[in-house]
Amino acid sequence: MRVNVEIKDQAVKGMLTDMSRRGENMRPVMREIGEIVRSSILRNFAEGGRPEKWVPTKILSIYLGYTMDRRYTTLSGEERIRKGKKAYTLKGSLTKAFQRHIGKKATLIDTGRLRNSITSRAYGDRVEIGTKVVYAAIHQFGGKAGRGRKVTIPARPYLMVQDEDWPQIRVKIIDYILGKNA
Repeated sequence: MRVNVEIKDQAVKGMLTDMSRRGENMRPVMREIGEIVRSSILRNFAEGGRPEKWVPTKILSIYLGYTMDRRYTTLSGEERIRKGKKAYTLKGSLTKAFQRHIGKKATLIDTGRLRNSITSRAYGDRVEIGTKVVYAAIHQFGGKAGRGRKVTIPARPYLMVQDEDWPQIRVKIIDYILGKNA
């Protein structure tokens, strides 16, 4: 059995036409969804992992990062060396500068480059969120790294949509389709 429904009300026809048109190009709402998810990812960094906390950085890694000389290339292509700093006083206690350095350390945030590189790009049917930072994948998925792949880096998934984000995403989509923000 089949029932045909004919809508004669011009206001209802216009509303359905508008909803259909908005459904064909979801890019504006995808842009908003991208910002919701990007903000959630930045919160992942701020809280050191969500819903579960990330495995903290080992103190040896923090120590070596502080004390070792590092080669780097400037934007102009010039190669430079950043000298490591001293972590211990002559009496064998930690320097006040190193104590401050340890206190500021948050997992996955050294320079902030990874966190600050998170971007979103909206399309008509989806939004892509990610980063072009080379070392991003090893932090997301974990694995072996370093010379000879001797260092094991634990997975610290930061590119995650949290359960608490979905209601807000749903509301944005519904509002967009219904034209509430138009």
